[in-house]
Amino acid sequence: MRKKNLLGAYLVLSLLASCQQKENLQSMDDDLRLSLQASVYSSCASKVITDESGITTFSEKDEIGFFMPAENEPVKWTLTEGEWVADFPLAWEDRVSKCLFNAYYPYSTESTTRDNIPMPDLSLQKGTLTGIGEFDFLTARCEASYEETDNGTVSFTGESSFRHAYSFISITIKKDLSEENVLISQASFQGENLFSCSTYHFAESEAEDGISYLESSEVHALTLNFEDPATVTEESGYTLFLLCNPQSLVEDSGFSISYQRDGVSYTASTNKLGKQFEAGKYYQFVLRLTKEELKVEGCEVSDWVSEKLPEIAIEEIPS
Repeated sequence: MRKKNLLGAYLVLSLLASCQQKENLQSMDDDLRLSLQASVYSSCASKVITDESGITTFSEKDEIGFFMPAENEPVKWTLTEGEWVADFPLAWEDRVSKCLFNAYYPYSTESTTRDNIPMPDLSLQKGTLTGIGEFDFLTARCEASYEETDNGTVSFTGESSFRHAYSFISITIKKDLSEENVLISQASFQGENLFSCSTYHFAESEAEDGISYLESSEVHALTLNFEDPATVTEESGYTLFLLCNPQSLVEDSGFSISYQRDGVSYTASTNKLGKQFEAGKYYQFVLRLTKEELKVEGCEVSDWVSEKLPEIAIEEIPS
């Protein structure tokens, strides 16, 4: 009974705190009303809507979480007919004080505080570009006073734009001979904590912002099983699209496939796709499957600095 009473008291206090935040923010001067503008930093890749070049834009009905200065609970903003609309009116404290605003995408109905923001579960990805935005996570910071803004608009644009917290990876597999019939039944990407469940936290400084892994939900590999085997076409091959946690791995990441060539089953793998995966970077790997080996032809990063990797021979083992 004592535990129930304590829990009830906690819930009541939480509701009162949330209501007090809303009342305080709504009672401020209408002349200092706060509005919002947002965009995604142009050199990154992934939600909302992402194309194969890695360009990302917000779309209608997207929802972001927004932290007012000194507030620990987020306010939801929704993109409605091209404008961001808050759940309730917000206002600046005054015209001259510098304020730090934090925001994140996507907004979640889960319990959220400034230092504990749930992130999407990367282990549920399907490996396709369609729907990958459901797993994207973006963050933004903006520091300004009312006088420095355009009529009180907090502008998450330019250097203050939303940035991707994850790394975006595409792996294109190409076959060597046009007459071959190559079907992929399974693909797996491995690396420590690359796909673990995580939370995000905003701190006093941007350098202290970051991701925390949930020890109870560590996932070191994303394995995709295709009910309908994926066909490696002559011209474009077959491309997988993945998001992963940013990591500096101790050991190289690994990639493996199970496939059929002209009716015969094989497996192939490599552990030479690198150790560094930075937040907001787009890694484009191209692998060529020849008769006896899989070669890494190159890797291109989203800042368009092309990096040629050495050819890596992968032993092909009949299963």
